[in-house]
Amino acid sequence: MITITVKLGAFLRNKVQGHNQGELQLALPGGSLVSDAIAALGLTLKDVRLALLNHCTLSQDEVLNDGDRLSLFPPQLAYNMYVAICFANRIPQDKPSADSPEAP
Repeated sequence: MITITVKLGAFLRNKVQGHNQGELQLALPGGSLVSDAIAALGLTLKDVRLALLNHCTLSQDEVLNDGDRLSLFPPQLAYNMYVAICFANRIPQDKPSADSPEAP
């Protein structure tokens, strides 16, 4: 058995019982996939438009590990989250120096 933390965004909180401010612990058999966690919550793949696993976007169904954090967002909120993630990934980690070509 593994235990993951699930964070539910917006309207998904109305569809899932037993969460505390959109967050809950979910026990699943070892080897479970993200799609298995969604089904265990009583949701369908149509209910979830964006899933983040350990704060990273998913390009395919992934195997879950003990302690993982799964964030799920409905179609109504997915576009806003996607745009926020794209912009967040473009923030430079270091400030350019005054003589670099990137400096204003």
